[in-house]
Amino acid sequence: MQISRRDLYNQVWSKPMSKLARELDISDVGLAKACRRHNIPRPPRGYWAKLAAGKAPPKPSLPSAKIDTVELDAARHRIAETPKVTIDRASIKASQAALGEALAGVAAATFQRLSNAKPSADGFVTCGSSRVIACSLSPATVERACRLLDTIERAMPAAGARFAHNQEAKRVEVDVSGERLGIGIAENYTRTETVEVDPKYSWMKTRTFTYHFTGELRLTIAGDFAGRKSWADGKRSRLEEKIESIVAGLAGGAQAIAALRAEREEQRRRWAEEAREAEIARERQRRLRNFSDQLHKETEAWHRYCEVKAYVEHLQSQINNGEALPEQSREWLRLATHLARLTDPTKARLESLQAGISGYDYDLPFGKAIGS
Repeated sequence: MQISRRDLYNQVWSKPMSKLARELDISDVGLAKACRRHNIPRPPRGYWAKLAAGKAPPKPSLPSAKIDTVELDAARHRIAETPKVTIDRASIKASQAALGEALAGVAAATFQRLSNAKPSADGFVTCGSSRVIACSLSPATVERACRLLDTIERAMPAAGARFAHNQEAKRVEVDVSGERLGIGIAENYTRTETVEVDPKYSWMKTRTFTYHFTGELRLTIAGDFAGRKSWADGKRSRLEEKIESIVAGLAGGAQAIAALRAEREEQRRRWAEEAREAEIARERQRRLRNFSDQLHKETEAWHRYCEVKAYVEHLQSQINNGEALPEQSREWLRLATHLARLTDPTKARLESLQAGISGYDYDLPFGKAIGS
């Protein structure tokens, strides 16, 4: 996709980058890279909140550039799409098991477990493991709850769902295309409190609670997503009439989990990309500093050479042509002249430039240091 720098600049400053990226069918990382590559200024962090409060900093002008067209590489930076679970509600068959007919696998195991369970002191029968659904009921609603679970179990395949046994978490989950959701059913209740005061010590009070089961059931699913997670008996309809909604909700919850995970993975990828680009920028600055340091050192060497050469020539100019110097003095001048030539980086640098910089690598972009 191609867009002019001016148009992209105007759009970047008209809406948040994440929103604009979605409209352009590209990731916000790819959009940010395109802006950096073409020297298009972007709003700083917190700009939109400040703008809403009327305190936004002034918008910088668009710098000039030789290239006016921006190429957005959508094929490389397009946002990954999460496959959607298509649900044909008409295909969901909410068929209940006939009286005397065996319940489906997990529902049957749950019914057997609850039927053999002893009620607690408060009247609850509960179960939950890798083999049975998590339940908290009164004995009076056990059969209805398990028949309800049986209906759901029979209807789930139409939405690509099934019950799965999680040995590690010790619970039965709903599996939809590899995404897992917890599931449970419970009976609503109210409770009354009774307070008994000790006849001898009035400050000693004993509180007891009596639970009153309503017969109303509530089915809940658990997962890391935003969306509907519970269905309950209501004044106008019971859970048996909401099977289609429940099964569709299971598939929708799994889809939401997949979308959230994809979003988080994309966020982690963006963070990794930003960290990589920040490291590249730091390395670029390190190379630039290294180049500057080496160039200054070479310049200082040239200045030292000029100073030594000028000094030796000055000494020689002060000596009369006919004046004979001791051998050791002449040796001193020869050595000083020789050392001056050795400190001159000019010849070596010219040869290096003409032959091509050698040693240009990750650690030494300046090239081989002259005189090192």
